[in-house]
Amino acid sequence: MLDWDTIDTVLFDLDGTLIDLRLDACFWKEIVPQAYAEKNAVSPTQSRQKLKRLYHEVEHSMQWYDIDHWADTLNLPIRDMQRAHAVNTQVRSGVYSLLTTLKSMDKRLMILTDSHPFSLQVKMENCDLAPHFDHLISSHEFQQPKMNSTLWTALYRDYQIDPNRTLLLDDIEAVLDQAKQNRLAYTIGIENPDSRLPPKSFQRHHSIDDFHRLLEQADDNG
Repeated sequence: MLDWDTIDTVLFDLDGTLIDLRLDACFWKEIVPQAYAEKNAVSPTQSRQKLKRLYHEVEHSMQWYDIDHWADTLNLPIRDMQRAHAVNTQVRSGVYSLLTTLKSMDKRLMILTDSHPFSLQVKMENCDLAPHFDHLISSHEFQQPKMNSTLWTALYRDYQIDPNRTLLLDDIEAVLDQAKQNRLAYTIGIENPDSRLPPKSFQRHHSIDDFHRLLEQADDNG
């Protein structure tokens, strides 16, 4: 159980943590391959295979998260496509209640995402998350993804974060590992980032499948 009295700052990942990951999964695995197939007169299967290879080549690098890189590589209007698809943004159950409770406890709340700034913007335009946060941070600001230790050093410095009094919630265990290696005190994994898929397990971090569990702890602590 968390002792909220020892936590000043809460960092939330975006996709798969605050927002159902099915939004991005559908976009990159279904909508983009279909558009590429139509533009290049290839079969959907051929398109998916090619994009899967291209994605894999840059996985977890800044290029992987850079929508302008994909617009150039695929010759597709990715920004326009993403803006149209963002109307399907779905905030996970329990998120708003948890954020409201944490703000009432004077916690400093931040989104920390590898999403491109444009992607972050259009998702915020299609939900009511932004007013709950003190800062909306894209890792593109630091030109390094969350899996790179350089980001954490710069994040602590630029946003005056005490890692000893900070909690991170993220659906990727390697990100939680990197945060821990960079002195961040508290980490929680998200077991069910995509509502269409079965839950996953975390080997090295506490994890949850329901934000209401954290909400109950916060209420008890408050």
